Amino acid sequence: MQLLKKFFRKKIICKGIVSLSFLQNGIAVAVSEFTKNNALTLVHCEFIDIEKPEDQQNTLNELANQHNLAEYDCHLVLTTDNYRRVNVETPAVADNEIIEALRWKINELIDFPVDKAIIDYYQAPMGVRSNSRKMLEVIASPIDLIKKQIEKCTKAGLRLKVIDIQETALRNLAVHTPENERGIALLYLQEFSGSLLIQKNTTIYVSRQFEIGYKKLSLAEPFSNNPSANAHNTLALEIQRSLDYVESYYGILHIPALVVIPLADNTHNLLDSLGSNLGIAVRAIDLSSLIDCDILMDGRTQSLCAPVIGATLRYAIEAT
Repeated sequence: MQLLKKFFRKKIICKGIVSLSFLQNGIAVAVSEFTKNNALTLVHCEFIDIEKPEDQQNTLNELANQHNLAEYDCHLVLTTDNYRRVNVETPAVADNEIIEALRWKINELIDFPVDKAIIDYYQAPMGVRSNSRKMLEVIASPIDLIKKQIEKCTKAGLRLKVIDIQETALRNLAVHTPENERGIALLYLQEFSGSLLIQKNTTIYVSRQFEIGYKKLSLAEPFSNNPSANAHNTLALEIQRSLDYVESYYGILHIPALVVIPLADNTHNLLDSLGSNLGIAVRAIDLSSLIDCDILMDGRTQSLCAPVIGATLRYAIEAT
């Protein structure tokens, strides 16, 4: 992606990567260090609860000093409420005119002024149908929001190199699953929303957001006794429709598994629900064992920090 490329032109030798994300109730951070063979090992990961957004700067300053984060490249991960994704047909213009053409195309499709937005895009994969068209996934984010987050990073002395989005960060995790070459579906549930990603060999074929989070599923109750069965069925239907779409539009047959980012609690009840409603294997993935990692992470840390963990793997994915 070309997001803010003018700000970040050159990679420099560094100790590793620190990835962070500003959430409404805290900061998620992950730190990976380069090993002797230039691989990356996760050495620190935590979610810091912060009640007041105005306290984020001081907390980040303390974190940067404690872990010497100025020695690392910084990757900032936007949360899904920080940007909008729009799928549009590739404009028939020169490369240097694409951004302006995309502004015109998405003008009425986003809920903030397009002239006050940062626009980025990546090429969507081609479908197998004869009438398939070249499409772009367009990412738009309010420039004022981006500037505020950049300012927090620079005030803390961080060397901001990359601004990433949740979809590509989670893709970096999915690539490490054994099913990567056949295709893999990944489910990431947050408190009030969820994301489904289907990728194969680093290419994202489906990325869907839905308003079903783990709160709505009432997972403290076993699936067989759960009064929120309608929400469980709706979630399974969203996933199945996406699997069917990948098969019919892209010709990717039989995605072998759905992997689930662990929740803080009751992940097993979620797996029981999905396993009862879907015709593919469903399992949770322990990020501590999925990637090269020197630490153990509980379910809550993995749930809150999965995108920033994935963002630390960006250089490794780009090198493949």
